[in-house]
Amino acid sequence: MPGHGYERLRSEVVERKICTFCGACVSACLLRHLEWAGEPLRRERKAACEDCSLCYDACYVPKRQEEEGLLEEEVFGRRRRTDEEPLGIFRRILAARSKDEKILENAQDGGVVSTVLKYLFEQKSIDGAIVVGKCEEADEIWRPFPRVAKNFDDVIASARTKFGISPNLMLIRDAVLDEYLEKICVVGLPCHTRALRHMQHIKFELAPAISFTIGLFCRENYEYLSLRRYIEGVLGEDSLAEVRKFSVKEDAMLVHFSDSESNGEKTLSIPITEVKKWVPRHCLLCSDFTNELADISVGCDGSPEGFSTVIVRTELGERIFSAIEAEGLLETKPADIAAVREIAERKREKAKQTAKIYDLRSAGLSAEEIATRLGIELKTVLHRLEKY
Repeated sequence: MPGHGYERLRSEVVERKICTFCGACVSACLLRHLEWAGEPLRRERKAACEDCSLCYDACYVPKRQEEEGLLEEEVFGRRRRTDEEPLGIFRRILAARSKDEKILENAQDGGVVSTVLKYLFEQKSIDGAIVVGKCEEADEIWRPFPRVAKNFDDVIASARTKFGISPNLMLIRDAVLDEYLEKICVVGLPCHTRALRHMQHIKFELAPAISFTIGLFCRENYEYLSLRRYIEGVLGEDSLAEVRKFSVKEDAMLVHFSDSESNGEKTLSIPITEVKKWVPRHCLLCSDFTNELADISVGCDGSPEGFSTVIVRTELGERIFSAIEAEGLLETKPADIAAVREIAERKREKAKQTAKIYDLRSAGLSAEEIATRLGIELKTVLHRLEKY
């Protein structure tokens, strides 16, 4: 359907509920007819849309299977070996922690992402970074939203994990054409990185401005509004403003608050059974835990408390990370690779199982029949079908 890019994007991706909300399509639109309204939206058909399919072409989701190994070859010069599953191609894995006190005061874990970005800015290797910031409205401070960081202070202001959809790649066009940036680092989840590699593959006009990628580990994301409603239901309407950070363990999400009375911290523990209800549909189908196509990948799993696990993947990633080590900016130690591998395997199997559940549901099978066919518990099938 040449010339019907937006219509295909809507029918094949958004309406089928497989959009990952990366924002690539918004940046692809030359005349900025697409906007972000919780999903990509064109409010009216323009004459320029008649012979254009840029927004659809920029979406990696319909081409995901055919590009699976191709993107890897373009990033690494080869495809992964069997023994590199399920972590992807990498040069080394280690645990690291920043030595910068300001970074550690604001860090989610070891402050590695902020340390790398600070180094890249200081070396003038980048002139901007697309990161996930916080909403400026006081009552929405933990709502994730993409922003362009142009210096270290911007990086610190965007530190720590925020849960919810953030269409980071929608800012590429703004960063290049409005902010006049030429060397950009993109920090994002696996869906952001895969979308970006797809854009580089199709020779997206602004792709040369992307000079480095930092990928974050991602077990799964969570719907911001559901998280907010739960916290406010337990602690009151203004409670989000007191949150210091979020962290997720095997059995619970921990919400950390500053406690002015004791000059310390208090924690709200949300059962993981409740948190799992807030997982977006596209996350259930994602098999990438360690951000396999990034230059370096960073997460907390596999490292001691206060450290971050770092997977150095590309030649560029190795060159930059080695330079940071040589400057003495990080404390490093071995990571628990087996722990990272185990989580990655679980996520991959979960994605395969979810795809089978949805396929069988589409074929007309009931939840009970699906559970019997796949040999899994009925409650597992019912949970996945909530997002079908």
